[in-house]
Amino acid sequence: MDNKIVETATLALVWIGGLLMLGAMALTIGDIGARWMFSVGFIGLVDVTQFAVVGFAYLALPRVFWTDANVAIELYDGRLSPRMDAALRILSLVLSLGVIALLLRYGWVQAERTLRYGDVSQNVSIPMIGFWVLILTGLGVSALICLVRLWRSCVVIVKGRVADAH
Repeated sequence: MDNKIVETATLALVWIGGLLMLGAMALTIGDIGARWMFSVGFIGLVDVTQFAVVGFAYLALPRVFWTDANVAIELYDGRLSPRMDAALRILSLVLSLGVIALLLRYGWVQAERTLRYGDVSQNVSIPMIGFWVLILTGLGVSALICLVRLWRSCVVIVKGRVADAH
């Protein structure tokens, strides 16, 4: 997989999530102003803010995996051989893929239910399937990136050196 394509795709997802958050922040500022000036707030702001936060969190997740920005304890990192470092990465990626697979499976079932029943948010009736689309997109792309990184780590195990850093 070409690094430039993945870089661009993951950055685009972060920007989409960031724009959702900027929209929610602008609405929150507007709500504060409206409450202060007119004693009336925006109905449904909580629904919109929840949608933006979910969108940003899950759309940014693939970028975290791609840039290796996960929380890590780098106690032995400098002391390990490339093969041993790759073996630890493989372990963490396999565990990550397991968790992502469980979340994808659960999310898919919930998304089907949501779509079947036509669930909407409480205040302004945002279709809840939108939340699940954001969640499943972020998790699906994260799984693909984990698979790419897993392959690269396996190459390091075989060759004994880093083949293609990003």
